[in-house]
Amino acid sequence: MDNVIRQLLAQYEPDLYQAILNLAQAKPTEVFQQAKAFKLWLTGLLKTAFMPCDYCHSLNTIRIGHRLNFRCKTCRRTFNPLKKYQLNKLSHHERWLPFIDLLLQGETYKTIQQQLGINANTAAKWQRYFFTLMEEQGFTLLVNYCRTKRRQRYRQTWLDINANSPHIKAK
Repeated sequence: MDNVIRQLLAQYEPDLYQAILNLAQAKPTEVFQQAKAFKLWLTGLLKTAFMPCDYCHSLNTIRIGHRLNFRCKTCRRTFNPLKKYQLNKLSHHERWLPFIDLLLQGETYKTIQQQLGINANTAAKWQRYFFTLMEEQGFTLLVNYCRTKRRQRYRQTWLDINANSPHIKAK
């Protein structure tokens, strides 16, 4: 029976099948080490106070504003290091780390919306951006783990709803 399920999963849901295979081979400590490393990298990026100029590479720069913007004193141009990672398009940077924690738990967009106070569409957009960034940074195991946890959460929610449905008879 298990082989039939694996074959069907491989045929109809190849991404999920591959994620489950990778997750089965990974130790939870590896996943959480990657999560810790990614969050540490993101925190360092958000809290950086010194950044060489993107245009003239001068070290004579200052941070301006509450966002991660810098101004070069040499060429007088402004730049944002988040632009390299397309994170400059995302708002509420103070909620990014709690969002990543919720991704690790496999939470639904609705739960994320309730806990962080962001729109469900924003949560979906952030997930796409952060998964792409994690893969670019080499954290594919972390991405697969988050996707698998999320699918497990949706499946469990669906089963809970159907178990309580008066239209479905329990066997």
